Amino acid sequence: MSEFVLTPMSKVELSVFFDDNALRVIEFFLKKSIVSQPEKLPNQGDLPIQIPKEHIEQWIVQALGVKPIGAGSYPVDVVTHNWGADVKMLSCKLDKKGNLSNADSGETSLAQKFGDGNFGDGNTLDDLFAQGRREFIWSKWQDILVKKYKKVEKDHNITNIYYFIVLRAGSVFHLCGLKVDLSKLKGTSINEIRSTGDSIWIQNFIKDNYGHIKIYKAKKRLELRLKPKQWVDDNMVISFDTNFEQISADIREKTINNKLDKYIDEVLVPIIKQ
Repeated sequence: MSEFVLTPMSKVELSVFFDDNALRVIEFFLKKSIVSQPEKLPNQGDLPIQIPKEHIEQWIVQALGVKPIGAGSYPVDVVTHNWGADVKMLSCKLDKKGNLSNADSGETSLAQKFGDGNFGDGNTLDDLFAQGRREFIWSKWQDILVKKYKKVEKDHNITNIYYFIVLRAGSVFHLCGLKVDLSKLKGTSINEIRSTGDSIWIQNFIKDNYGHIKIYKAKKRLELRLKPKQWVDDNMVISFDTNFEQISADIREKTINNKLDKYIDEVLVPIIKQ
């Protein structure tokens, strides 16, 4: 049994949720997303692939046949009769050869503090940071996390919570998962060496080689970053290579010369059908 609040799912565990049909659905939506990327002009540099988080959530809804529940700040995005999941997408850094680097991913919020009332009467997060009250801050943030997922249990009678995360690494997308066990919060502690006046680093929340957690004062939230290369090296992901090459086309020119329909039929449609 894991000692951490967040435990990476193995590829086998992930495949229990994402069967072959689910993977084909995701591949379909990836192709649609590629087609929707704006073309660059001739001699223009490549543009990064952009996919809204809300679209990623809908991929999961369609792929797994689950109920969408995420609306604004609700704790999870999808639910079934016995589990719920928060769906996230994180960007990855690549080296000059286009391979995953050893760098951390982009960040995602696990809990956001919208009101200073979460820290007791008269306490603001900025003041507590200034006073160096790290233990108090972390204890209150644990309360926020527990309260967040207790709502899911109350509303849907669900205690099994997961994170499904899409890692965007250039033209390759990696799907991974985390199991959430809030009973392990009692085993967490503050990493005093890494903590600063602007952030509090939490240890034993997730195994260090897979990611890290910190409370970030400026954004007033609990943030998660993963270490994508470690996930891929340990075969903990399901990968989708889009083989995407930025399409170069002058759409205005094609529109003026009535060549847009031909372009759609000859260039865009084959991407979906391949």
